[in-house]
Amino acid sequence: MPRQVILLSGPDWQLLPMMPREWEWKRVWEQPRAVYPSLWIPAAVPGSVQADAQEAGLIPDFTVGLQSRCCEWTSERDWVYLRSFPTPERHPGEVVRLCFEGVDHACHVFLNGRPLGDHEGMYTPFEFEVTGLLRDGAEPNALVVVVEHAPREVGQIGRTSEVRLWKARFAYDWDWCTRLVPVGIWDDVALVRTGPAWLRDVQVRPAVSEDLSEAHVEVVPHLGGDLPTDAELSLEVTLAGAPVAAVVGSPHESPLRVRLPAPQLWWPNGHGEQPLYEAHLRLRRGGEALDGCRRSFGLRRVEAVANEGAPAEALPYTLEVNGKRIFLKGANWAPIHQLYGRPWVERYARWVRLAQEAHLTLLRVWGGGLLEREQFYDLCDRAGIMVWQEFIQSSSGIDNRPATDEAYLAYIRDQAEQTIPRRRHHPSLVIWCGGNELMADDWTPLDEQHPALRVLGDCVRRLDPDRHYLPTSASGPVANASLEHIGRMHDVHGPWVYVGPEEHYRLYNGIDPLLHSEFGVEGAGNLETLRAIAPDEQLWPPDETNPLWMHHGSWWIQREKIEGLFGAASDLATFIRASQYLQAEGLRYCVEANRRRKWRCSGTMPWQYNETWPNTSGTNVLDFRGVPKAAYYYLRRAYEPVHVSAAYEQLGWHGEERFRAQLWAHSSLGERHGRTRWQLTDAAGDVLGSGETEALLPANGALRLAAVDVALPPRLHGLFVLWLELHSDDALLSRNEYVFSRAPAPILRPLLEPSGAALRLQSSCGTVCVGNEGTGVALGVRLWHEDETQAIWSENYLALRPGEEHVVHQRGPRGRVWAEALNTEPAEAS
Repeated sequence: MPRQVILLSGPDWQLLPMMPREWEWKRVWEQPRAVYPSLWIPAAVPGSVQADAQEAGLIPDFTVGLQSRCCEWTSERDWVYLRSFPTPERHPGEVVRLCFEGVDHACHVFLNGRPLGDHEGMYTPFEFEVTGLLRDGAEPNALVVVVEHAPREVGQIGRTSEVRLWKARFAYDWDWCTRLVPVGIWDDVALVRTGPAWLRDVQVRPAVSEDLSEAHVEVVPHLGGDLPTDAELSLEVTLAGAPVAAVVGSPHESPLRVRLPAPQLWWPNGHGEQPLYEAHLRLRRGGEALDGCRRSFGLRRVEAVANEGAPAEALPYTLEVNGKRIFLKGANWAPIHQLYGRPWVERYARWVRLAQEAHLTLLRVWGGGLLEREQFYDLCDRAGIMVWQEFIQSSSGIDNRPATDEAYLAYIRDQAEQTIPRRRHHPSLVIWCGGNELMADDWTPLDEQHPALRVLGDCVRRLDPDRHYLPTSASGPVANASLEHIGRMHDVHGPWVYVGPEEHYRLYNGIDPLLHSEFGVEGAGNLETLRAIAPDEQLWPPDETNPLWMHHGSWWIQREKIEGLFGAASDLATFIRASQYLQAEGLRYCVEANRRRKWRCSGTMPWQYNETWPNTSGTNVLDFRGVPKAAYYYLRRAYEPVHVSAAYEQLGWHGEERFRAQLWAHSSLGERHGRTRWQLTDAAGDVLGSGETEALLPANGALRLAAVDVALPPRLHGLFVLWLELHSDDALLSRNEYVFSRAPAPILRPLLEPSGAALRLQSSCGTVCVGNEGTGVALGVRLWHEDETQAIWSENYLALRPGEEHVVHQRGPRGRVWAEALNTEPAEAS
């Protein structure tokens, strides 16, 4: 018989909290519904007990106020899952297995009152043969899964050397989330019916020739059950549903290998298409189907090569895909939700789509989070977003060294051997990494001389030899970006804050990393999202005196910094606008500076892309509800395929007689002629200086275009703006603008003062025309929809000169639309 998968996942489960080991004392598996019948609650699988408990009213909404503290008890209980299901129709000779894709973290499984076995490890699948244990007749089967309370583990602050388990560590408390440790059945559960032999796993290994003209795929089956001597194995490869190649062989003689004519290559986002092939594998005996499965895959050739001008001892950080160097326009991906067990289908789809539209080519899945689930990889395959997946090891502050005892090394070897095969067929996966910020006691990044990182490297080379392996990140002789480390920065991290109106630019102009895989700038959350966690009176003041701000992001409170630059904030909305502007300005500059160093620098990855629970302030660009902050749009602009940027020394020019900057072009595309126009204007839009330059933009490179040197008139006391446009063949490729101040401290106060700008807004069928009918420049013009969790804007946070109009496209539901700016009153669309 062909494989039949009967999903037991869904909302048809029941859940019972019990004190640790109480389930054993009560022998709950024998008559589960008779144990505390009034205490059972509905449950969903996949999921977490906390999500079910919240929906049942056992705990409050953990995202609101300080209420997560009232939920921590949930991880201290054992939880009993119960699922009843009918016995499927059975055929002679078939085998039925009960398969679990993931239980977080340890469990005991019983079927119809009989123990099946125990399991530990949230990332490792397990199964039991239950062919003879299913009930006959109409009586339903009773599946009982006892999930134990969460194991003791190290949060952000502690000793990495004491970590013993691969369980998502962020949930034990991190600087950008609360302490709430999920437990539960967090992946699918299914009955799988096959013949007496089955395909336990299938390794699909495509290969592309160096000249990209030829490709083949090898398929290695891993079989289970009793394999007949006369069994045969067939492989068919399809593309978009159409047959491409096929072969029939013996399962006793693997691998199966087929040539793929006219190979269609998988490319990273912005560099080409993402065609996905499918390998269909069928196990037969004569004309009888025993089992079958399919795997999607992509054809691409990925190599890690040395950076330009890199020291001889440096690791290769530049990725070549299909012979083309791909600049890693990346970001760091945090878990999708504090309670990550639910599928969160819409969240994953929106988050990845927004990453694709921000021109990202890579997401780094950080080592304190998750070995990401299948749906994340499927989405990245289709979006062309490469994945850097870290194993679950991370720094802990007091010491940052993984354990080296034999028991731990055997444990991580076993975990890696079970998890690597689950994701290796995805074309988006390009890098495995041993973990985050693993360092010796002198803060020197570890390498494969460390036993744990050597074990993981050996596993990758043996089980997934076509992927690149990095022992840790940061890696190299130093861990952090610093002007003191020039010439010694390989892959570095930090800083994670806006350093200052002069210091920030001095730092990012001066450092020379080969790869900048983690850094960031902090900024307040979106007002609408903050109002979902507390009323306005509890959200003020935004500083260390407020328990709410301490609970939702204490590391990232920045009131003193913001008021030092913008002056005292009188209300929350003003504070948020100022904070988000500074985050956007600071993060943009980091990214553009790293792009200017291409190919000495091969990539830049801000921390962090998304947030796991709602913070009052943080380094994320996408908030808990999926609403972009200002920094998202600045990042998206900085990552556009062809981009024009400015390098400068400071934001404040009080007392300076001349303004100076350098103009740069960055391209991920082919060679082309470009014409760059620039203007320097005051806050009324009056021109202080202008210029135009033409240049041949290099293919896939960066080029210094021109220098701007303008005398600042004595009458100028407030803001002034540098406007940039890059054209090619009369097409506008890129526009950018930078705001500076000639005011005394607080230098950015004029940004929050009325400028004479006046917004006008018209909306029709997903097209919004925003114009400035006033006499002053409108800065930080934000468009927003009444349901920002569903809206997607083609661009946002604009600058408009007097008389200027701009057309923006909006996808999502119809509804009311508004516009506001930093320095003018809001307007509603007509």
